[in-house]
Amino acid sequence: MYLKCDKIYTPNGIKKGYLEIENGVFKNILNKLPIGVEYIDCKENMIIPGFIDIHIHGYGRGSFSYKGDLDSIEKMNSDVTKMGVTSYLLTSGTMPKEFLENSYKNVKIAISNFKKGSGAEPLGIHMEGPFINEEYLGMQRMDCLAKPTIELFKHYNELSGNNIKVITLAPEIEGAKELIKYLKKEGICISAGHTSATFEEIKEAISLGLTNFTHTYSGMRGFHHRELGVVGAAMYFKNTYTEVAKQTGITIKPEAFDILYRLKGDENLVMMTDCLGFGGFPEGYSFYHYLRKLKITIENGKLKMEKEDGEIEYKNIEKFEDVKDLEMGFLESVLNVVERLEKKWESVIKIACENPAKIAKVFDRKGSIEIGKDADFLILSENGELKKVYCCGIEQ
Repeated sequence: MYLKCDKIYTPNGIKKGYLEIENGVFKNILNKLPIGVEYIDCKENMIIPGFIDIHIHGYGRGSFSYKGDLDSIEKMNSDVTKMGVTSYLLTSGTMPKEFLENSYKNVKIAISNFKKGSGAEPLGIHMEGPFINEEYLGMQRMDCLAKPTIELFKHYNELSGNNIKVITLAPEIEGAKELIKYLKKEGICISAGHTSATFEEIKEAISLGLTNFTHTYSGMRGFHHRELGVVGAAMYFKNTYTEVAKQTGITIKPEAFDILYRLKGDENLVMMTDCLGFGGFPEGYSFYHYLRKLKITIENGKLKMEKEDGEIEYKNIEKFEDVKDLEMGFLESVLNVVERLEKKWESVIKIACENPAKIAKVFDRKGSIEIGKDADFLILSENGELKKVYCCGIEQ
């Protein structure tokens, strides 16, 4: 397959030519084709790598974090592509031990059975909790917190087929230091989140192997000029990655994003969605969204949204069009920041494709348009409208 485009974004700059794809991988960028060879003309559009979401609990009709079954994973594989995501980490939450065990077993099955090109590829697990601090619980479950131990982590990881790629924990709680040392040896990304750690405690954790900060600003000790806290440590230590959640202006203010970006730059900022997948919640489940000020309930196969003023709205949880706008998607979040980034779309590729690929340890095959890598890419208009999504060279 060949695609003609004047703006093909590669690590070596923006190229003009014919993007060649063979057997699901990028093969070359050619200046011209032999007469008679067919190609797809992308006209005034641009081609960039597909987004990689390393922190997503659910989206659209599926929620791995809240159901953990194979059906939820399959729905996520399909639905996340609609927001430009071509691979992702299934993100678990602080849930009962038996639920996590079953969820991780299903990840092993889903990854083993996944056929390239059949939607976004699940790359593994981002294990958010249960080794977190109750002081910064957020939307996690208090009754499911657990003391971090190497034995418990190994138990979960073995059930998953050794597919845990990132773990969010509170480095200040008992047992965390020993686990961090172990995780570093295993090559698993350690991220500080839902934590009340001091600046010095984070500094020590970094010396032991911590490299990342989960949904920066949210769920962590804030900045003070005499106690810099977790936020101060995230800003201060240059060679750490900082996740930023979807850019609605609600989760964190645009100016807070800008401050973090000025300090971390293209090399160390990571965009993700932290979406929950309301449409994939189990029957009877109900929770109050403290940021959006509404109660969400799954009732008789429908999603019920009840606002504080009493207004009620229902959504069909089996219909993607009904639930797709309940949470801001990856591309929409990107469009909210692209004009504020130093190199615009080149910067987007760093923070939404390359850096996530490096954290998930798949940069050898994903995250950029380079020869031999999986042909995961997006065709976008000049203003960022999503035209087409390809996973391993197959249109979604």
